[in-house]
Amino acid sequence: MSKVKIIASILLLSLSAAVISACSEAQIKPSETSGGGTEATRVTTLPAESDPSKESTAVTKEAAGPSSYTELKAQKVSDEGEDGSLLIWGWNKEGVNLIEKYSDISFKKQVSSGAAAYPGLLDRALASGENAPDLFFFGADSAKKYLNSENVIPLNNLGIAYDEFMDQSYDYVVRTGTDRDGIVKGLSWQACPCGVIYNKEVAKEVLGVSEPDEVAPYFKDWDTFLDTARKVDKATNGQVKMISGTDDVWRFFLNNRSQGWIVGNELKIDPVMEEYLNFAKILTGENLTAGTTQGSAAWSKNMTNHKVLAYFGSLQTIKYSMGFADGSNKTSGEWAVVEAPAPSYLGGTWIAATKYCDMKASAARVIRDLCINEKNLADMAASGEFVNNKKVMLGMSTDPAFEFESLGGQNPLPVFIKAANALDLSHVQEDDEYINTAWTSAVSAYCDGKVDTIAQAEAAFKAAVEDLGVLTPSE
Repeated sequence: MSKVKIIASILLLSLSAAVISACSEAQIKPSETSGGGTEATRVTTLPAESDPSKESTAVTKEAAGPSSYTELKAQKVSDEGEDGSLLIWGWNKEGVNLIEKYSDISFKKQVSSGAAAYPGLLDRALASGENAPDLFFFGADSAKKYLNSENVIPLNNLGIAYDEFMDQSYDYVVRTGTDRDGIVKGLSWQACPCGVIYNKEVAKEVLGVSEPDEVAPYFKDWDTFLDTARKVDKATNGQVKMISGTDDVWRFFLNNRSQGWIVGNELKIDPVMEEYLNFAKILTGENLTAGTTQGSAAWSKNMTNHKVLAYFGSLQTIKYSMGFADGSNKTSGEWAVVEAPAPSYLGGTWIAATKYCDMKASAARVIRDLCINEKNLADMAASGEFVNNKKVMLGMSTDPAFEFESLGGQNPLPVFIKAANALDLSHVQEDDEYINTAWTSAVSAYCDGKVDTIAQAEAAFKAAVEDLGVLTPSE
């Protein structure tokens, strides 16, 4: 067996464990990873006689083009279920708690015992129809898997028209909720754009400056990032690191590709991903990180011990990962946020209706109450959520009374809004969840010295993807 094939086999063995936990990206919060782009400028409306229940069966792995959405005729809907209540599935209580707070519909909930079990349970229910939900929650990494299936129906089938949400939504949030034909099937109340969350005390020690306008230049681009990482390492004799782990920044490359993984049924490695491969090798080879895995106990501990300068994350990271809510992290107030070298996002939960939904009016009410109602979204934003509403977030960003105690009174929203407006996820595809896992495994193999060259790492990655069966065999 060739070295490439051996490594490919290793990569595939790692897929099963990674895919099981994919619904809880980064294991750092109750929401999954999510994602952005320019505002939609073209909407294609299908004629009234089009049957929205007839899903496209064409085998294509490419996402709808930028700023292109397809809208069906919004249907008139009613509730027809015998018991008069919605059945809602989720992998945690975050979504159902919001329904209880912001909506007055009658519903039953089935919350999985954990993120690992959720995908399998949901897949079986959607395939068989047995105990299938009317509405279900999902994260960005699994979005296309569900939305490209006939098991999930368009928002238009619930009577929700695009003009109810499109103008005030961030494009990448809507884009994540579309199927391969540009039909919007799911929506989120969250946006979760990212920035650099750095410790001001550590910055003062290693850089000699601490305030955002002074620290921001040290993160202005990836070359400067590396220079700063070396400066931090040298200034502390290796006792303090720029970031906790290489995987903290990998999605900041992934979410800035110019093309998807699969183009014309061929696997493509975007130049920005090759940049990341080299970037990760430098970080590892020069020992510029603490060597942790995102979401691990060691990763979390470094948020409290002044051993790491910065974390790359969203408001979700601050809210759920940093230990401020329960008081376990005594560094609250020492942190601040600056712009990252590239835009990205981390977090977010979407909601969609299944073909088994017989309570369409109530389902539409829930989606409107959670994802469209401006008053409700403003209330969520006031509690520290970055919501999917441009008007709400812009208003909060200019409110002098809005600040984060954990950030020493800073209002970080201008930084996050800039990232949200810059994101473009038009290249996200159905099988990204699995291909991304194969890619990160290949990167790890290269950084750890299991393969010697970039060419070998890429060859192993390509072999692993071929074994996944996501490419249509040539005739």
